[in-house]
Amino acid sequence: MKYIMAKNSGFCFGVSLAVDEAYRLDKGDYMYGEVVHNPVVVDELVKKGLILVKSLKELEQLPPSRVLIRAHGAAEADVVRMRELGFEVIDRTCPKVKRVHNIVKEASERGLDIIIAGTPDHPEVEGIKGWAKTKCVVLKSREEAERIVPKESFSPLGVCMVSQTTNKREIYDGIYDYCSAVIKNIERRDTICGVTSDRQKEIRTLAEKADCVIVIGGKTSSNVTKLYEIAKGICPKCAHIENAEDFDLSLLGGVNTVAFMGGASTPAAGVEAAADRVRAYCLDRGIPFEKSKI
Repeated sequence: MKYIMAKNSGFCFGVSLAVDEAYRLDKGDYMYGEVVHNPVVVDELVKKGLILVKSLKELEQLPPSRVLIRAHGAAEADVVRMRELGFEVIDRTCPKVKRVHNIVKEASERGLDIIIAGTPDHPEVEGIKGWAKTKCVVLKSREEAERIVPKESFSPLGVCMVSQTTNKREIYDGIYDYCSAVIKNIERRDTICGVTSDRQKEIRTLAEKADCVIVIGGKTSSNVTKLYEIAKGICPKCAHIENAEDFDLSLLGGVNTVAFMGGASTPAAGVEAAADRVRAYCLDRGIPFEKSKI
């Protein structure tokens, strides 16, 4: 059996900043939401003594300490309130996400309404919304835009459109194509993370070359889920697992080449563990497990 390890895999720069900071915190310090959408990482940090807080209301009931803003970011009002309560705020919002916050804040200060192409209720999207002072509409797909946009009344000054950083570019393009045809004075900003785009391109290539694709990462992670969706659309034998033990080894029947990719919130060790499990499966059956030259 041949295997391919994705070149673009494991923690991205923004996630590394947040996770590294989390491991420097002390017992009794707080994480404001899951630092990344990876249960393995979050469980380790909780065992270390960090306290996971899921809402500002919950934080208001706790004694002040240090509080870490996750890679997904947080609403401006939440950060202001934390400081008012006496918490030491350590902001490790991904720089790419922070750029979106700044774009939205500046555009809304000019009187523009905001459209976000992204997943409603996702923490990154909730954080982005929290930097807008004008109307803010979240659209998950072109079909949703076609249902919602005609019912909305937007500012005569115009609309600024941004995307969740981990969105698929074709989804963002579809939403923009529709909105730009029915909304006057729309400004589109390119806010999809370059790392995300590179990974999505690579997963397409891997899915075309491999008989089985294994995507490793949290089930609630937007970037990981989209990688899996892309791979599944090309390669029928595809799995999205959170850890090596989750993988159904029966999927390897008839497989000649298997590919591994971790999301931006997946530690490299998690990807290696998945490969090691498949390697052990092969060795138990006397099957050579070799790196592909493709």
